[in-house]
Amino acid sequence: MLYCTYEKTNTTITIEMKIGILILSFVFTLGILYGAINMFIKFGLFRNPFKDKWGRWKDDVSRKEQIIWNFFIIMVGLILVNILREFISNNI
Repeated sequence: MLYCTYEKTNTTITIEMKIGILILSFVFTLGILYGAINMFIKFGLFRNPFKDKWGRWKDDVSRKEQIIWNFFIIMVGLILVNILREFISNNI
């Protein structure tokens, strides 16, 4: 006689899976943001104030524009830190 046994597998998510999901979602989010910013610059919705990829300012950027961009960059950074902190503390 042939016996078929059904074994129930454990569907718990391991810490490695959580780290992998976190890394993939972070990379995906960065890719989407990079693409959106490039499209905004290409179609002239806002001007890129940076000279190169290292974040140096162009020579004709005013002090007010530097302050606004610094505020924007700091706020986006704080939002990302809060989202990641909530994700990590709730899922680990």
